[in-house]
Parts: sequence; C-alpha cells; structure tokens
Amino acid sequence: MSHRFALLLALTIPVTASAAEISVPSAERSTLSLTLHQDGPALVRDRRPAVLERGGSTLVLDGIPRTVRPGSATVEGPGLTVAERWIDAGALSAERQLAAHLGRTVAVIWDGGGPPQQAKVLAAEGTPLFEADGKVVAGRPARIVYDSLAPGLTPRPSFRAQVESETAGRRELELSYAADGLAWTSLASGELKGDHLALTVWADLSNASGADFTDASLRLVAGSTQAGGGAPKLMMARAMADAASLPPREAAGPYHVYTLPRPVTLRDGESRQVPLLPPAQVAVSRELVLEPQGAHLFLSRTLDVRAQHPVLRLSFVNTAKAGLGKPLPGGPIRVTMRGPGGEPVLLGEDQLPALPEGAEARLSLGQAFDVTARRVQTDFQKVSAEVTETAWEVRLANGGDQPAGVTVREAFRADWLVLEESLPHVKDNAAQVRWTVPVPAKGEAVLRYRVRMK
Repeated sequence: MSHRFALLLALTIPVTASAAEISVPSAERSTLSLTLHQDGPALVRDRRPAVLERGGSTLVLDGIPRTVRPGSATVEGPGLTVAERWIDAGALSAERQLAAHLGRTVAVIWDGGGPPQQAKVLAAEGTPLFEADGKVVAGRPARIVYDSLAPGLTPRPSFRAQVESETAGRRELELSYAADGLAWTSLASGELKGDHLALTVWADLSNASGADFTDASLRLVAGSTQAGGGAPKLMMARAMADAASLPPREAAGPYHVYTLPRPVTLRDGESRQVPLLPPAQVAVSRELVLEPQGAHLFLSRTLDVRAQHPVLRLSFVNTAKAGLGKPLPGGPIRVTMRGPGGEPVLLGEDQLPALPEGAEARLSLGQAFDVTARRVQTDFQKVSAEVTETAWEVRLANGGDQPAGVTVREAFRADWLVLEESLPHVKDNAAQVRWTVPVPAKGEAVLRYRVRMK
C-alpha cells in the first residue's frame, strides 16, 4: 500500500467508535451571536439544546462555516467533559465516496450500458479496480450506484467531539469558534449644508464564510487588533461577548464595541448595511488647499508653470459642542451637497480615520473647478555652494461667483528663511509653512515671497 493511498484512506474512511453518535442540528439553535472585527476573525457563539446519554458519545454539530479556524472550536455544557474534538471538513465528492467503499460491493453501469452489475471495490486511487463475475476490471464505469452515503461523509463542514456526560438528559450546549470571512466596515456619508455636515454612519456587514447565520445577535468591534495568533484574538472577542448587557456602544479595553439593537440574518455571499450611529449635524470648516510643490524646485532654476487646482478640504472636531462627541470608527466617507436644482452632487470621497472624542478629522475631497493656481519662479540665485535664494509668485484666479480663500502650503528643507512676502505666513512645523490668500469672485490674487534655503 502506497503512502498516498494510506493517506487517502485515513482522510476518507471514518473511524468506527463504540460511542453513540448524537446529531445536534443547526435548525434547533436557541441563540446565535457574532462578534465581528474590522481586521480579524469573527467569534461565533452558537447555543443548541441536546439530549445526551450518560457516559460517552460523539456529538455532531452542523452548520459551521468552511472558514472556521479548527483549533479555536470548542463545545461546553453542564456536566460535560470533552475527550477529543475536530472539524469534519465535509468535502463530499465521488472520489471520497468510492474510497469509503473499499472492500464493499456496489452497483456499476459500464460504458456499454445494460443493467447494473454488482462489483466489489478493490482500489479507488487513480484508475479504480473492481472485482465482478470472478474477474478484476480496471476502469471508470459510466455510473456507480450506492445505497447511501458512506458514514461520516457530509456535504458541509461540521464540528465533532467525543464527550463524556455525567448524567443523561437535556441540556444546553455552547459551540464557540473563530472564523474568517465575516467582517464589517464603517460607511459614512455626509451632506454639506453651509457650515454643517449632515453625517450618517452605517455598518456594512459581509459574509464570505460559506455558512448562513440566521437571527444572530451582532456586536461590532472597532479598532485594530494586533494580536499575532488566533487564540489571543479569540479570548479578547469572547471577553467582549460575555458582557451580557452592553449598551449600543461600550469601551472594551482599547476598543469600542457597538451592539446592534435587533438580530440580523446574514447569508453566505451577502452584505447588509445597518445604522451604526444616529444622524448628526456636525459643524465643519472648509478651505481650498494648494498642496506643497517638491522641495527640489527650490534648489534650481525652473520654468514649470503648469496650472493646478486647489483641493477642497473639510475639517471638524469630534466634540459634543461641534454636534458629535461620539467615537467614530474608521472607514470610507462620501460627501455630497445640493446643486442649484436640488439634486445631490458628489463633492468627493476620502478615508475617515478612527476618530476618538476630541480628535480632529480632515477630509480631502475634489479639486476646485473655478479656482486655478500657477506657481512661477521669478528669480533664482546661488548664494554659495550650499545656499540658494528663490523668488516665487503664486498666481490665483477665481472664475466663480463667490470669493474664495486659498491656503497655499509649501514644504522647505530644514534650514530656511523667508526674506520677503506679500502676506504673512504661518509656520506649521520645522519644514512647512502656509499662507491664506483671499481671491475675489471673477478676479485674481498673487502671493509673492522670497526664501533662502540651505
């Protein structure tokens, strides 16, 4: 017997156990809860009633996903001791069914047709071998007819455990495991109304686990879990799920847990969106920002005068005074505003970072259509081998009907000095400065400055 054939037998032929096999189907679940992370495996807690015999038995719990992490799965119950546990992958196939019938008689129909012929399965690896009418036949029949599936073969994964029960009777079992393919992300949208943003936040739930979850209680964990293995994450998620009376949002260590108010059905291959936070009117400030040009352009002469468009940037502070004051999970955000006809116009999309209370968010949206900018180098001097002086004009034009304020940002090298400027600058850090330039409607404005740099 080859090593490969022996392995095939080990994978396909169930071990005969003296203990009774007790099936606990998923259709009889009493409760189901999911704890979903934004960047890690989900924790599933599945409670089912079962009638157990006193002594040893084998439990079979179906309805688990194909993405279950085998080492994380366990079952618990009053007076129950688990001697062995494993995941039956349930990879049902014609090859496994044939291999499970080695040494047994099946009905085969050969290529020439005719009535079924009784044949004993001699080999299942590669080209099958059969014994029929006292002869050995090698080949694949057109069809093989079985009375039933071989014991232990199932079309879907299941959890199995050999257990010892102190007493006979009905009790509640809890199956828990970690599984991939179940996740959530935050989806935020806002409508800009003057100096306020009408903000709504939804949770996008997705299921690519291979199993359906019906009427499940959901807890959503916001935050990045950095635990390296499955067990620490499982323990953290389990501790969160053990909090029996969580409010809609609760801090849990470095994370925030959002408990959905009603059960959710999440089928395999499906995604659903549910409200995460109530709508809020958030005070925002807006500005048009001309991002810095490359620092290398200050070290040589350049004639590049390409037109640029400032970027619309919204910013708000996560405080109750500003209309929010609730921790926001990170995720994409889409911002719109009403056009002249009342129809929504997309201003842009950005990634909202995880925003604790008191933190500031800055959203970069689309480019301003009506405002253009041209940077023109008007002078360049090599003061010494290490020092240069450059003079610049930033020419801003506004074709819109409303005046605009443009924030011009520049990034210098570490040693710099502004020698001349038409407007005062603000130093943001050791290498970055900004100017705020008012540009009239249907008009132009020019920012001039000279900088010495080492």
